Amino acid sequence: MPPRIIDIARAAEVSPAAVSLALNNKTGVSTGVRQKIIGIALSMGYQSAFTEQYKIINENITIKLLKIAKHGHVINERHNAFITEYMEGVETVTKMRKYKLEVSFFNKVPIEDIIAAQKGINADGFIVLGTELLAHELDLFNELSRPIVFIDTYFPLSTYDCVDMDNIDGVFRSIQHLYRSGHRSIGLVKGSYETRNFKVRETGFHEAMEYFSLPIQENFMVSVDPAFDNSVNDMNRFLDKHKNLPTAFFCMNDIIAYGCIRALRDHEKKIPDDISVIGFDDLPSSNYTEPPLTSIRVSTHQIGQRALERLAERITGMSDNKPETILIAGDLIERDSVKII
Repeated sequence: MPPRIIDIARAAEVSPAAVSLALNNKTGVSTGVRQKIIGIALSMGYQSAFTEQYKIINENITIKLLKIAKHGHVINERHNAFITEYMEGVETVTKMRKYKLEVSFFNKVPIEDIIAAQKGINADGFIVLGTELLAHELDLFNELSRPIVFIDTYFPLSTYDCVDMDNIDGVFRSIQHLYRSGHRSIGLVKGSYETRNFKVRETGFHEAMEYFSLPIQENFMVSVDPAFDNSVNDMNRFLDKHKNLPTAFFCMNDIIAYGCIRALRDHEKKIPDDISVIGFDDLPSSNYTEPPLTSIRVSTHQIGQRALERLAERITGMSDNKPETILIAGDLIERDSVKII
């Protein structure tokens, strides 16, 4: 027999009226009290409150999407199309649920100032683009005391839900493609600015090379600034000093790959005849480079959708308190920047 509203009210230490408002998805109770009531109701077996309409539609919920470019060397204007696809994924679900969505972009603003600015915001939950954030900076968001989901990053010990691309899988597909194309000497062009995605991709590179019994040659490991112009300069300096090159370079992302290709051309190297190049992210412009760039297409739209769905579970109390890391695989898009040898 399902519990009565008065039983739930006693367990939650609130009035029966507050329970009725929470269970019928009405205004008049705070988000924290609503989550508490719903959690207790679920634990007591009160399922009838959670109709399909309750789970999906709520015009009173406001979501805030925070686009944060801490230093701008990874998140910049060249990634606008990439970030837009995240937003479109989020918007798809907010429209379905009739949530309100607000977006703010912060460029080179201290994290503490961003958080302080959000404290008075009327939002039920946040989705945060955490690409350039470090692990300890995620903890600073505890001050908001509201459900938060981070996208485009994750940390193993994070207390928050994170939705990200499966970097290890993407790197493995790249190295596998090079291996199957006959390449046995593969270099890595990595970003000099630390991000979680870059760090995991470098780990994935080492693991994939070991899997295919390929040697990792330190003189083929290049570190460049991930901003395009700087990556060209850094790669040119490397090429000035190193005449012996691998048959292929795996680049941490497409912007770095574009810089790598420009520098190789500056040194009269033909792509892919002299050296092959693979990127990661599959930005729209990768289809129009010369030659078109082989890259890993990230499921950005799906990541945005899943982040909003997970946040909705938090806001409506349909989830327990254990944080989840959700990794979504991408696809290898084969183009003309890799030569079969």
